Amino acid sequence: MLKDKLKTALASLNLAQVSDGDYARTGYHLEVAAGPGQMPAVAQAMLDQGCFLESLTAVDLRESFTLVYHFASFDELCRTVVHASLTKETKEAKGAQAPTISLVYPGADWYEREVYDLFGIKFAGHPNLKRLLLPEDADFHPLLKDFGAEPGND
Repeated sequence: MLKDKLKTALASLNLAQVSDGDYARTGYHLEVAAGPGQMPAVAQAMLDQGCFLESLTAVDLRESFTLVYHFASFDELCRTVVHASLTKETKEAKGAQAPTISLVYPGADWYEREVYDLFGIKFAGHPNLKRLLLPEDADFHPLLKDFGAEPGND
């Protein structure tokens, strides 16, 4: 069973969480929590087991971001979600950043560009990290919780 193979492959990566998902409730057979720096290794493990990257997005949780990676397989129904938490921009840091997985999954190129465009999260090592949807000179990221918000209107 692919789920068991994935659990075995991910076990050696010392991830924060690798647990069975409730497919009927969540749509995932496997739920994983990883650090952003672990994502290239996670992606390689998923690829080695024959999975493809279904999607990549982010969630703005005000104090932090969560990158959400969805993997699946054509050979066997097994969907996996991987959450990677990132700290938000501070005065000392110049923005949230995670390593690219586009070297493992070339299709991640556009997903990472979209996340950069809409959330401002940078992907270190990305071969062409530039805006995908918005104008090159845009100085905003429209999916941030504070985008266009009036003070006190949380």
